[in-house]
Amino acid sequence: MSVVNTNISGLIGLNNLRLTNLGLQTSLERLSSGLRINHASDDPSGLAIAKGMEAQIGGIRTAVQNAEDGINLIRTADGSLSETQDVLFRMRDLAVRAANEATLTSADLTRLNNEFNSLMDEIDRKSTAVTFNTKVLFDGTLFAAGQVLQVGPDNGTTFQLTVTIPALDAAGLGINTASVGVVANAQSAIDYINSAINQVSDVRANLGIQERRLGHIIDDLKAADINISAAKSRIYDADMAVEISEFTRLQILQQSGTAILAQANAQPQSVLQLLK
Repeated sequence: MSVVNTNISGLIGLNNLRLTNLGLQTSLERLSSGLRINHASDDPSGLAIAKGMEAQIGGIRTAVQNAEDGINLIRTADGSLSETQDVLFRMRDLAVRAANEATLTSADLTRLNNEFNSLMDEIDRKSTAVTFNTKVLFDGTLFAAGQVLQVGPDNGTTFQLTVTIPALDAAGLGINTASVGVVANAQSAIDYINSAINQVSDVRANLGIQERRLGHIIDDLKAADINISAAKSRIYDADMAVEISEFTRLQILQQSGTAILAQANAQPQSVLQLLK
């Protein structure tokens, strides 16, 4: 049927060209952003899944930072406790020396006791002086009850690790009443100092166990980060090879659609031949 007012072929060509241009717009957006999903309408369910994974990835990476901060805290404590043990070793040597009644005078014992008390004062000083981010480690006010490290992306005890450090001043170590000014006291002080050394060793061993656990936790979190990121990428990121191929296909369709539309628009002109 030859008609002029309604060009059906032109309308069909125009609609196909419109769809091609929309496809080109989407393809260009994906190529420029590198994302398969730029608007919720591109893939509503995929967007919801990918954003949930994105939140999980952010939590995992923050948990890694928390665990690394925890390792730094533990190493700060362990380094200080190493020095505390050196102080206790010296105090033990002084106690053993002061217990040698047969060769020492009272003046010798006084000098030994003065150094012994000075070292005890140093242990008390360290118990309130050693801090991490202004938090005192050894005075028993915070860490004796346990401080929680958040080492997972979600809430719950399975995503938390508690660091506990008892009070490690002279009283906490059980040496606050020890002295070496008298031979009998020096003999008792040997036992007190031995117990304190063992106590500090136990604390350091427990901190070492926690540090090793944190190392394993970090390894697990980094593996989860990689795997979840890969899953999110498959949903959210554009496959550039596919998008380039699609862009090329749409460019060809756009060029051919434009040419065909021109032909369709010229088709009604054939009616003029009937007027001749």
